[in-house]
Amino acid sequence: MKPAIYLSLAIAVSIIGCSSVASDHLPPEIRVGTFNLENFDGLDTSKLESVSQIIDRNFDVIGLQEISAIGAEKLKEKLNQSQKWEFILGSTGSRQRVALFYRQNLFMAQKVTEWSPVNTTGTLRSPLVNYLKVIDPQNQGFDFTLVVVHQKGGGGKAADRTRQTQSQKMRQEVDKYQKNPESDPDLILLGDFNSPTWSDQNQGLRDAPITFLTKAIETSEQENCLKKRGQPKFADGRLRFTNRGTGCVIDHIAIAKAPQGAEEEYIAQSIQILDPQKDLGFDSDRRYFSEISDHLPVRAIFRSK
Repeated sequence: MKPAIYLSLAIAVSIIGCSSVASDHLPPEIRVGTFNLENFDGLDTSKLESVSQIIDRNFDVIGLQEISAIGAEKLKEKLNQSQKWEFILGSTGSRQRVALFYRQNLFMAQKVTEWSPVNTTGTLRSPLVNYLKVIDPQNQGFDFTLVVVHQKGGGGKAADRTRQTQSQKMRQEVDKYQKNPESDPDLILLGDFNSPTWSDQNQGLRDAPITFLTKAIETSEQENCLKKRGQPKFADGRLRFTNRGTGCVIDHIAIAKAPQGAEEEYIAQSIQILDPQKDLGFDSDRRYFSEISDHLPVRAIFRSK
């Protein structure tokens, strides 16, 4: 990132730190997630209702992919019928943008920048970089930088090469961020990477000083989800993939490593793919994938302070 971007981060931290907004009750944990909504424009009232319930019941802050500007406004309106939510919308991707949604009573949030070099063609989605702080009257709330990612989709060698380049570019942005003394060390990257963690397409980030939490719940390179005939499941019947088309975990949450990174706040083994029937209240997996999305939401839990 350029020096001006770091200055904007410092300003954002200053603004948030001076806020007098306080939460009536600070929960001990916060639920962080990612969810590709599959071409969400908010015009399907049934899908809008279901998506808002999934988010409101299971998350406190969430990165979304494939959401339009109109869809973001409609989702906020629906969510605000129960509790106050706000969002920050990415500027790239036309009708398939990325967005950050968060509970207003729990977080102060501000957009810092977008990592435009990762948008290698100019027609993809730039990672959306945001600073968040858990609202705490004692000013001890967890503060962190959260980056919402949506890498190039599709199959084939050309798409693979694009994702590999994007991963390398994102590694460079992570390095720039972490080397700057004004950057908050608690860095969380999440979103639709469109590849398993072990694939060549994720090589750049895999070599970065970050931990992919989702590595613990995906099929290994030896199992290779891409070559399975059936869709993999855990022993208890939970689905072991986030994308129905690939049968792979391609929606990830990654965090900066300890001793200073967000690993210190992460609740061990809390990373989870939310199951349509066991977690989301659907009577069948088929109904979920037909009515909601070809992706499943992923969630990790962190200490709030």
